[in-house]
Amino acid sequence: MVEKRGIGVFPGIVTGKAAVFRHTVLDNVEHALADDPERELREFEAAQKSVLDELHSIKPSSREERDMLDVYESMLSDPDYLALIRENIRERKYTASWAVEAATEKYTAALAALGDSYFSERIADIRDAENRLLAAISGIATEIVISEPSIIIADYLLPSELIQMDRKNVLGLLLDTGGSTSHIAILAHSDEIPAVLGLGDISKTTEDGAAVAMDGKEGVAIIDPDEKTLRSFRAKKGVAARAEKELRKGAALPAVTTDGVQIHLLSNIEGLEGLDSAIAAGAEGIGLFRTEFLVLRDSDFDDGRKDSVYAEAAKVMGNYGPVTFRTYDLGGDKIAEGMDRNEENPILGWRAVRFCMERRDIFRSQLISILKASAFSDSVRLMFPMISGSEELVEVLAFFDEVKDECRKKGIAFDENMKIGTMIETPSAAITADILADYVDFMSIGTNDLIQYTIAVDRGNEKIAHLYRPLHPAVLRLLKYVVDSAKKKGVTVSICGEMAGNAEYAPLLVGLGFDELSMSSHSILEVRKRIRTLSRESCVHFADNVLSLPDATSIEKALNEYNQRTVAQGRRYEGYSV
Repeated sequence: MVEKRGIGVFPGIVTGKAAVFRHTVLDNVEHALADDPERELREFEAAQKSVLDELHSIKPSSREERDMLDVYESMLSDPDYLALIRENIRERKYTASWAVEAATEKYTAALAALGDSYFSERIADIRDAENRLLAAISGIATEIVISEPSIIIADYLLPSELIQMDRKNVLGLLLDTGGSTSHIAILAHSDEIPAVLGLGDISKTTEDGAAVAMDGKEGVAIIDPDEKTLRSFRAKKGVAARAEKELRKGAALPAVTTDGVQIHLLSNIEGLEGLDSAIAAGAEGIGLFRTEFLVLRDSDFDDGRKDSVYAEAAKVMGNYGPVTFRTYDLGGDKIAEGMDRNEENPILGWRAVRFCMERRDIFRSQLISILKASAFSDSVRLMFPMISGSEELVEVLAFFDEVKDECRKKGIAFDENMKIGTMIETPSAAITADILADYVDFMSIGTNDLIQYTIAVDRGNEKIAHLYRPLHPAVLRLLKYVVDSAKKKGVTVSICGEMAGNAEYAPLLVGLGFDELSMSSHSILEVRKRIRTLSRESCVHFADNVLSLPDATSIEKALNEYNQRTVAQGRRYEGYSV
């Protein structure tokens, strides 16, 4: 029996038989000169057509899969990439395989030089495109066939390979490589496949057909488990299934503290496909509709389709609570067609409202669509991202007023009382929250960016990821200041960043004064359960004490002790047991 630990990227306890795959090394291309460059060129072009035809034949089952296929097709159709390959063949007399490898090396080296973890992860996508081309040139099959339910173990897995698999036979994924932001991790989340990545050499030390037990939440894989271990995993799986069922029972219950304070739980979604899961989890509305992902999925997302999507979301969620459309948060690592891809520091660059106010044609079109949607439900809310201060907010609101005047003149119906909000994602916005509150009806704190900017830590940079501390005193003081400033002005305030979806943070957020949290739909179940065991009065006292602590380590320790103590006390509420 061998136990290995890696990065758990999607939870799930699974036992089953291993299906082991080790990729043929395609990048060790023989660097020979071509005898007949024109023949090599024909071989390359035939391979390119073959791969594109294969990609076009794949029927994606999710947004993530569509995005993935778009990446590959874009790479294999990129005129600069193709021109470099052809130049390598015609001018440098490289073989087709060598020409592809040399062109790909140039592209991946440029991405690696950026020093950004997100773009480093995208190197895997380019390697995928390269491997498919090299395989086609060499006549090697790339499809992995799974004929029975198995736990896939591999040195690595190309996203396109997972897309082509019969997913009903994929019980779990265990890979030597990969990280939490890789596309394989994204697809595992999308398809709800338990997965552990970064396991080192599991593909080299595991025999095909071996018995395997895995825990996707804990990041554990056990090869050839003994009977005692198997019984333990089966018991854990049963406990997890019962816990999930119990959580689902509470989907219709309000998140009310033991002393009668209701905390409103909303869902973050990226498209209409997220509405069903939000409703099933008992979300009281959509706290964050990430509209930019509709554009990133489909560059032909025209006004008619935009009107239809926004209106449908308003109609469906109107009976449950607000639908908060965040205007395009494009830029950074979310680059749409026509945007500058060569900024030195894109995270601090031409993004969000900065992009929208430069491209007012795009912004106007989106604002009109949101206004149209508001005619179908008075629950529609509008929110602007990455506002840095009152001058920027005033300028954006003035433009919005112009758009509303245009709609009135054209006879376009909309809700004249639609609520307007701003995100608080920059320290400058947080520190001036008392000023911003004079201009809006609500605020929503994006903790992911606020933490990153406040303590100057890129959480995607593995060299300094340990410094990304949500419980840093500076972060908590900013949260408290925003809450107090908003409430003094009668403005509602929520959190829509990752902190909101972590049940362990619930006592602190409740104690800081938040009455609304927005998160992924699945997280709502756990957070609701935790809130229903808490006393607001006790949480306020705890938060006050925490704000006087000197560092993140002390705060983390205090929160852990508070959670252990309050969970251990245990209470029962309408089907919940703690």
